[in-house]
This record gives sequence, C-alpha cells and structure tokens, in this order.
Amino acid sequence: MKPKVILLIYGSGGHKAQMEKLLTGINKEFGNVSFIGISESEASIIHPSIVETFEQPPFRNKYFSFMNLFSIPRKYYNFISCFSKINKNYKVLSVISTGPGLAIPFSILFKLKKTKIVFIETWSRFETQSYAGKVMYRIADKFYIQNRSLFKFYPKAIYSGLLWKFWLLSGQLGLTL
Repeated sequence: MKPKVILLIYGSGGHKAQMEKLLTGINKEFGNVSFIGISESEASIIHPSIVETFEQPPFRNKYFSFMNLFSIPRKYYNFISCFSKINKNYKVLSVISTGPGLAIPFSILFKLKKTKIVFIETWSRFETQSYAGKVMYRIADKFYIQNRSLFKFYPKAIYSGLLWKFWLLSGQLGLTL
C-alpha cells in the first residue's frame, strides 16, 4: 500500500519562505502528516515531515531568450519522470502550492486524478496577478489570496490574510487524514 502524502509545490525565494510558514502551521494543526515536495532546483525545504523532494528546473524563464527553447525536451522529460515516480510511490491526498509556474502542469495532471488542488497567491502581490495565479485560479479547488486588493482579479478567491495566520484556516484545505 502506498503511503498517503500531501504534495507541496513551491519555488525559490518568497515561494519557499511562504511554504515553510504554511508547513509549520499545518503540522501544528494536524500533527504527524507526511509531505513530499516539488521545488525549483536548489530550493528544497529541510523539514522532518517532508519525506522526499523532487527538484525541477523552472518551467518558465522570466527573461526569455531563444536559447531557452533548447531546454524544453529536458524539462518535459524531467516533468514526466517526476510525475511517474510520485504516482508510482505515493497516494497524493492533496496538492498545495505557493507558486511558481511549476505548479501548473503538475496540478493539471493531479486534477485529472481527482486530487484536491489548493493554490495560495503570493503575499507580494497587491496590484497585479502572478502568471501562475492567472492559470491556477481556473484549476484550483481552493484559491487563497493574502491581500484584499486581489479580489478585483480573483473575485471568488478566499481571503486568508498573511500566512502566519493561515494555518488557522488549514481545516479548509480539504485535508482529510
């Protein structure tokens, strides 16, 4: 029987910092929960509840150049390989992401498997949407914003406030363990 886990998808910098805060809160609320992570290269979180982390290259380069086109086959291979390993070794109960665009393809595949998807728009957004947020708003079962000003872009979002308070809402994440 495959171990039941919650999949965390996050990037480097602020995405990682937000996921670390959320992870601490979820552990306080639910106790002994196992997680696996998918992160951008060299952005892994070291935490006793994370049993395995899969590092992926960023899917999108903000500073696009035609040289990036040569890396597409490698990124596709890494993505399929990672999804296959997770699918083979774990039963994913829920996917939680703080961004970046790396969350989109994984969320689509797990959504096809009837897995609940939770997306948390980054706390650094006040007046614009993130690329991942624009897409994940249509995919996610629960879509959270941390700044009220984002309601103009995401009218059906759930306002959570900043992540240090977010763990109080973790019962709403659809995490039935």
